[in-house]
Amino acid sequence: MNQKFFIYKKSISTEEKPDLSFIPMMTRRKLSRLAKIAFATIYACCYENMPSVNLVFASQFGEFEILENLIAQYSAENEVSPIAFSSSVHNAAIGNFSLLNNIKNKYNAVSAGKNSLSNGFLEAVLEKEETLFCYADTIPYSKSISCLVGRENKENADEIEIYPAQNTVCDDEFERFANFLNKETDEFLSPLYTLRRVK
Repeated sequence: MNQKFFIYKKSISTEEKPDLSFIPMMTRRKLSRLAKIAFATIYACCYENMPSVNLVFASQFGEFEILENLIAQYSAENEVSPIAFSSSVHNAAIGNFSLLNNIKNKYNAVSAGKNSLSNGFLEAVLEKEETLFCYADTIPYSKSISCLVGRENKENADEIEIYPAQNTVCDDEFERFANFLNKETDEFLSPLYTLRRVK
């Protein structure tokens, strides 16, 4: 059965050094490269209603750079920094974001290999309440997409239909999803479902 939902806002970035001037400098300096690119698009989507939003974060590689450093440290010293370890877990970026913004709503972190973006977005769409979805990775380059989605129609929202489909897709989900959000294509295909813009 087909379902409809709405995309209220979107933000897409591939900047290596996104503008985070709205975050206090001392906090900004502690953020990982993944957190910086993710925060840039998240804030662009939900700055005004931050405390009340649900969050779904998706990443294929997560905090890969921190993990690499931990492995090197363990090889050299036979121990790892507990602080660095806590920053390497898959939900570290979205957990820090919720703490920084005093968000008490639920959040979820999704990793599903090369289909992390499409699986994470599906998780967000299936929520009954308004939800902010963010996908971010730093391999092979920094990239992030955030969308604010929900079931209620609002002014200037994009109406989207989602229906189950078994698709065979092999190319980069990020590029195809960005093209869909920018209205360069009318459909987004994933292995489990198809998104189609309602005209």
